[in-house]
Amino acid sequence: MKVAITGANGFLGSYLVKECLRQQMEVHAFIRSNANTSLLPTDQNLTLHEVNYRENLSKQFSELKDEIGDLDFFIHNAGMTVSLKNEEYYNVNVGVTTAITEALQNSNLLKPKGRFVYTSSYAAQGPATIDRPVSHYGNSKLQAERVIQEKMSDYLLVRPTAIYGAGDEAFLPLFKGAKMGVYPVTDSKQRMSMIHAGDLSRMVVEDMQSAPGILHYNDGNTYLHQDFIEIFQLLFGKKVRKFPLPKWLAKLSMGSSDLWHKIIKKRPGITLEKFDEISQHWDLHTTDLRHSSVKPQISLKDGFEDALKYYQKNNLI
Repeated sequence: MKVAITGANGFLGSYLVKECLRQQMEVHAFIRSNANTSLLPTDQNLTLHEVNYRENLSKQFSELKDEIGDLDFFIHNAGMTVSLKNEEYYNVNVGVTTAITEALQNSNLLKPKGRFVYTSSYAAQGPATIDRPVSHYGNSKLQAERVIQEKMSDYLLVRPTAIYGAGDEAFLPLFKGAKMGVYPVTDSKQRMSMIHAGDLSRMVVEDMQSAPGILHYNDGNTYLHQDFIEIFQLLFGKKVRKFPLPKWLAKLSMGSSDLWHKIIKKRPGITLEKFDEISQHWDLHTTDLRHSSVKPQISLKDGFEDALKYYQKNNLI
């Protein structure tokens, strides 16, 4: 089978590439010009294609069809996750998704019975206690889903919870703090869910031929910050102390960070809005939403150890 993956050189994208290769698929990785491809493997079944999403995608996809033939699957994984400009979420997550679906229709790059797979997010559903998006990121993901539902006849919308593992840097600040013996907490009773990128990619690829619609992904467990602390203590072999941080102070810090990054014109790792979003309860696996039937295999401890080895190998910690 033949599959194309957008955002293939990124954290999750690289896992999807590796899993498709493991499943003996012919993989076509769509990347931007001058993209960092260090996370991608070298494999005879992997071909890299530079794609410019600001130019005529229908023309680019038609040329690709002439070159590689039509596809069985198209995984749209590229997107905007953090931005100080709200319009960027909609320009990328909605605008690029719209352009891709229209280009696929115009070029017939995807087979008539081929499936479109979209990496969305729990954020499109909203926290467990709110049941709606609480950020521009989440709302843009929901709007992108609606575009796909309108334009594509066969689709799978993938909604993962917080993703971690080797190659990710979103959790790096927590690891750095734990290494110093400190773990800041604004709500010790916050309920969280997680999924390792290795599990997620395997589950998605196995689900690509399941019934169409929306699937939610997690490892089936509910975590508290204390669970993280206990694992960090095992990994670092030292006491990690919980540091209560008032939410108002955390928000003040995030707001100041947003202002500073606007001044220096640099995208931060986390914004105030993103902090407000991730501070909610995300134990959606306890609800009656449709979830993947494929079982995860990687425990949180093993997954954190995997991430730590990556940080250490790349001198990030």
